[in-house]
Amino acid sequence: MRKYIIFTIVLVMGCPLWSEELALQVNEGSLILGKGYLRTMPPGQKVTAGFLTATNNSNVDCRIVSAESPLTERIEFHAHLHADGMMQMRPMKTVLVASGKTVRFEPGALHLMFFNINTRLVDGQTVPLQLNTDNCGSQSLILDIRSVLRPMMEHS
Repeated sequence: MRKYIIFTIVLVMGCPLWSEELALQVNEGSLILGKGYLRTMPPGQKVTAGFLTATNNSNVDCRIVSAESPLTERIEFHAHLHADGMMQMRPMKTVLVASGKTVRFEPGALHLMFFNINTRLVDGQTVPLQLNTDNCGSQSLILDIRSVLRPMMEHS
């Protein structure tokens, strides 16, 4: 009888179905970032916008909670809203990337705002970006720097 009790305890403790932590575990690389770029700035400006796609290939929702880059200490998520016939830009604390979905950071919609940039951004250069999430770890992407004058059809 004692053997059965010990066997049952070992079985229950080792069973992944009983582990809440394992149920939330996400495969490395489950949040896939792509098509990232950052706009150059007109002379005298210290703020620019960044764009990318984030695809969640995991079985849990991922909430992007922060962004980091050596370019600046302040990056915010912003969304464009239409209210009372006016377009307004509003900061967002986090961005949800639901399981199996893609979120697009694009001009005129959800985007990243980079503040207090003291470096001249040159078309053709790159800058690293890291997005930090609640359930999907941190993912990195290299952002291309693109001139605001570059034709829209060249964006990849």
